[in-house]
Amino acid sequence: MTKRGRVEKAYAFEVPDRVPFVPAVYEHKARLVGRLPSEVCRSLELLLESLDKELEVYDPDMLVVGIDVYNVEAEAVGCEVRYFDRSSDVPAVAAPLLDGPGDIRKLGVPDPARDGRMPLFVEAAARLHKEKGRDLIVRGALTGPFSLACALAGTEAVLVATVEDPGFVRDLLGFSARVAAVFGRAFLEKGVEPILFDSKATPAAASPRVFREFVLPAYRDILIPALREAGARHTPLIIGGDTTSILEDLLRTGAAQLLCDAGSDLELFGKRCREERRALRASVDARLVHRGRPEEIRAEGLRILRATAGQPGLLFGCGVVAYDCDPKNVLALREARDEFAGV
Repeated sequence: MTKRGRVEKAYAFEVPDRVPFVPAVYEHKARLVGRLPSEVCRSLELLLESLDKELEVYDPDMLVVGIDVYNVEAEAVGCEVRYFDRSSDVPAVAAPLLDGPGDIRKLGVPDPARDGRMPLFVEAAARLHKEKGRDLIVRGALTGPFSLACALAGTEAVLVATVEDPGFVRDLLGFSARVAAVFGRAFLEKGVEPILFDSKATPAAASPRVFREFVLPAYRDILIPALREAGARHTPLIIGGDTTSILEDLLRTGAAQLLCDAGSDLELFGKRCREERRALRASVDARLVHRGRPEEIRAEGLRILRATAGQPGLLFGCGVVAYDCDPKNVLALREARDEFAGV
């Protein structure tokens, strides 16, 4: 069975030959080719090289074209991104672009064909899909509306405004959702399915109220319908941390795949995703993958796979792999998957 076939079967709630292995490898791609994240995220050649190396080393069942996944859209809109040419730190937005609610009028939806690094990532995804797409799903990374809103206006300012100026927050999230939709459409036009990242919306950073009143409508009413209209079939929504308290609202977004990160209620996620026929990615704690011993990581992976045995639509991975993580630790996860499948 091809990697594409394995993942497609999971999304169709059929039984693949083994659970798809989808580790969260972003800035760690750069380490695999002996480069810094700030180098790889600005070079088409290095980005493609790092993706090829990820496939060679870890043999995942899906590839995500993304390094610093929360900066690309913000930079294209106008934010300054700080790069680090002498350290392995992940690039980051230097400062918010907006000073206040009135400034939203100066924002313009970027053009993925010319603005910032959007063209670089679309081109990398297009080339990879053309070369490997018959056998492997390639995904383009998108920043979710709440995370983009926080980059544009500042996290604290956005959270305060949910109480003091909710209209501003709704307008900003609507704008951010449109940016994600346009970027997603650019990937889809190349045959590449998008994947959404919005971990600023985790309950530990925002709150269930903020998600329900502001984030959910941006997905349910704007972004997910726009992506579907553009041809998206199975769009994952990745929000890290313990998201048990917003599980029902995550299901209402319309996303086709959810993440059950470490600390979340895996049993409840499994039950509700079965009932709602949503794919589910079960995740090993990123801290264990970074600092643990391979035998500990393999044992935890097997525990999670056994706990979710028979779960339709299941994918298996981990939290974001740190740049300096020992590749042996990530390979321990794949070994757990293969052992569980009897390969």
